[in-house]
Amino acid sequence: MPIFVFSFFVFVAVVLIMWSFYWAWLNLLDPRNKAKKERLRTIHDAVHSGEQSRGSAIVPQSGNEMESWLRGRFKTFVWIENLIKRAGSSLAVGRLALLMLGLFAVVLALGFLRHLNPWILLPLALAAAIGLPLLWLSQQASKRGKAFGEKLPEALNYISRALRSSHSLNSAIAMVGKEFVDPIGTEFKVVSDKIGFGIPFKDAIVQLADGIQSRDLNFLIVSLLIQHETGGNLTELLDGLASTMRQRIKLRGKIHTISAEGRASAWVLGGLPFVIVGILMFTNPGYISILWQTSQGHNVLLAIFVLMSIGLFVMNRIVRIKV
Repeated sequence: MPIFVFSFFVFVAVVLIMWSFYWAWLNLLDPRNKAKKERLRTIHDAVHSGEQSRGSAIVPQSGNEMESWLRGRFKTFVWIENLIKRAGSSLAVGRLALLMLGLFAVVLALGFLRHLNPWILLPLALAAAIGLPLLWLSQQASKRGKAFGEKLPEALNYISRALRSSHSLNSAIAMVGKEFVDPIGTEFKVVSDKIGFGIPFKDAIVQLADGIQSRDLNFLIVSLLIQHETGGNLTELLDGLASTMRQRIKLRGKIHTISAEGRASAWVLGGLPFVIVGILMFTNPGYISILWQTSQGHNVLLAIFVLMSIGLFVMNRIVRIKV
């Protein structure tokens, strides 16, 4: 590779790394700036949701014309927006794209310094740049949804007691937003703010599902919508839902304990090849380097990757039992 091409890639990588550190310092490490932006985004979402039709399930996060155009043309853009919202992150899609570009440049620069094969380096850089941020956001969204589901029965009992004390449903939701911590408090506070801005209760409670991915929450939303249309004893409904959710949580805990052996086996079988490769790289690097220095080794690596992916997918489906 010509030296000027290599120098150009290194220059681009260094600039992107510096810009990524500057962006992280400006947007992630200042709690006052983060809290202010979160509050402004919540108010902005509430105001703009009132301009949408009642059947819409997507709340725009920005008035930018480019983002609105992308949101209307590409479902992937909307999916990434919802994923960021479920993860409780202050990232915007544009900043996420910039972060992915910075990771791509870093992996590319490191690969050039290690003199890796370009046909292996480019897919590896793309996989790292796209997969790592989305994987992190998915894990954060899953963690946040799990925390929400564990506290939801307690929040329902709190609302039920508030209703018995002659509070309205809207004021009870506002009380949950004040008394409970994130994510329960944050999400219910958003619902309370939307209702306070004049958005109908039906739209506000449906949009709650955009910020949290939880089956128990879906049951609650459907029950509240039916009760809102037909009437009935809301306190008994909430107490029954809370009891059912607690039983589901206990059952999920039992299944998690029973399937621990299968999950441990998946971790051992999935990590053992990498451990062996690491040991061989220190003890006999010439022996193991054939895998990435020859075309036959590349074919073997591809076959290993495909077979391991299939095996881990099958084991994950075996130990994952839906309740």
